[in-house]
Amino acid sequence: MSTPGFSTWKLALGIAAGIWLGFAAVALSCALLYRYLPQAPAEVAKRVLPAPAPARPTAEDANAAMFQQYLESQRKLQAEQNQKVEQSERDKRFNSAPCQFWRQQYQADPSEKNRVKMDAYCG
Repeated sequence: MSTPGFSTWKLALGIAAGIWLGFAAVALSCALLYRYLPQAPAEVAKRVLPAPAPARPTAEDANAAMFQQYLESQRKLQAEQNQKVEQSERDKRFNSAPCQFWRQQYQADPSEKNRVKMDAYCG
């Protein structure tokens, strides 16, 4: 059932030649693209994009000034928070029951002993 002009060796050689020629065509296409393609985007970029502006040295100064301003505001905020906490603790001590007791004792009898106790409990 084989055809007279069509043998398996000829078929195998034809397939091998096709694969080889396909590989050669792909390699040649890649070589041509590599040769001409890298130059094209650079030329287009030169035409389309303007030249980059020179870097401004004041940007670092502005950033440093802004950072210093940020640090200063953080210090102020921290100081305010610390002051509020201290005031809250003083108020808590001043309004506590032992402090109120020794304040009344000192008002009733302003002796040195009562003053020391009042200072100890009221801060």
